Amino acid sequence: RIPKPVRGLRMLVRLRTRDGTERLSVPDDVLRAGDLRALIADAFAVPIRDQLLSTNQALLTAHDDALAPFRAEFADDNALLSALGVTHGAMLFMRYTVERKATVQQVKANVQRFGAKMTVDDLVAKQIRIERQDQPVCASVSFERAAANQFQGYIGAALGFRIMRCGIMFGTVDAQTKEVKVDTIYEPPQPHNNEYDILCEHENTEEWKRVQAVAKLLGLEEVGCIFSQTARNEDDDFTVSSHEITRMAVWQSAARRRRKAESTSGEDVDDLYVTAVVKRDDGGDVHFEAFQCSTQFVDLCERGVIVDPRTPGKALVVPGIGDGDEAMAAATSADETETAAASASASEDAPAGAAGTVFTTRDVMVGIKDVREVDNDWFVVPVKILDHVHPLLTSLFAVENRLTPCGPAELKDHLQLCRGKPFAEALADFHILLFLSAHFDLATDMALLVDAVMQKGTVLDGYKTIVEAIAGCA
Repeated sequence: RIPKPVRGLRMLVRLRTRDGTERLSVPDDVLRAGDLRALIADAFAVPIRDQLLSTNQALLTAHDDALAPFRAEFADDNALLSALGVTHGAMLFMRYTVERKATVQQVKANVQRFGAKMTVDDLVAKQIRIERQDQPVCASVSFERAAANQFQGYIGAALGFRIMRCGIMFGTVDAQTKEVKVDTIYEPPQPHNNEYDILCEHENTEEWKRVQAVAKLLGLEEVGCIFSQTARNEDDDFTVSSHEITRMAVWQSAARRRRKAESTSGEDVDDLYVTAVVKRDDGGDVHFEAFQCSTQFVDLCERGVIVDPRTPGKALVVPGIGDGDEAMAAATSADETETAAASASASEDAPAGAAGTVFTTRDVMVGIKDVREVDNDWFVVPVKILDHVHPLLTSLFAVENRLTPCGPAELKDHLQLCRGKPFAEALADFHILLFLSAHFDLATDMALLVDAVMQKGTVLDGYKTIVEAIAGCA
């Protein structure tokens, strides 16, 4: 027998009748009014023809001869639930004539025997207390000077800090000292009209596969991300915005799980992923800063406790963890579920100046207060910045995916600039090797090319001829 597919939970809906309030779990394949009616009939034994649904509480107190206006609301069985305002946490009102009792809700809770008492420790354990993380997990991050200047220079000279720009940092990690070195920065494809969010969907592209392959050949791994901040209003005194910190947390979570998967022991590993922020102050000076999200904030994002600022009213979805609404339901108790969505939707009404705060799907404690809005600075941990010069790699070649060209003509100019140097030294640039990886086989040719670069050896004549032909030098 072929097993039936598992139906995923899309949302929880509260159903209030004259007999009481009940919760209805709505699977992800229930999208239309007719589907919802059938689900209610199956769950609560109310025949479809006897159901009268509305989003208006007045339905429950209306006289029988005044029900006509309510009948039209859910009359079309093909109407989408989203168009009718039925979303996660919504309250619906139902009227019927059959006699029944409200279904007893099965609440997952620790039922204590009569006379048992809840201690203060038990009560505290059920709370989420927001705490500052005084020290980062990462001891320091050192930036290769030329790579950092290459990124910073483009942001200032070409974009004038009017558009957000992000990059993925590659380097090395010392697991013992917890020190991170950034040796090069890859800039993925991204829009050139973005002012407030980090947008770069690169992980499923062919170029990203080549980036990872070239980095691995060079002995580098992904160690962090970097982005620039655009000019802000004078009243915006926060370090990072809600859009930025949630993006940081998603990347940090992915890196932590990736490092754990690569660990031979399978045990938890130190969270050493770093985010660098480049910004310009009112005086025109450019500042480089490095941060980590606190471990607590990453955990809260993974548990569905943080509202996604991009989709107000929805819990943040961390890829690889699960659906945000399911995580929200899991993060709250049964009693809290019916108010969690309403709390999350409060972010829809957030003022423009509230970009320096994140909203939560349940009450959290900040100090001695229960709140559902927390300042971002509670979750940001500064990291010490150092700099270094890579003994081999340079950052002279044109960078990919910019408004400026990066092609054969730029390769030709670079080779002419390096005339007189060993050919392997001329190719000792991550961005050149990435450009060439589109023309050579990664497993064989690129491996030999990178090996010659790393060993400061001799590039085979055949490869040299091909590179010069690509550049138009032949």
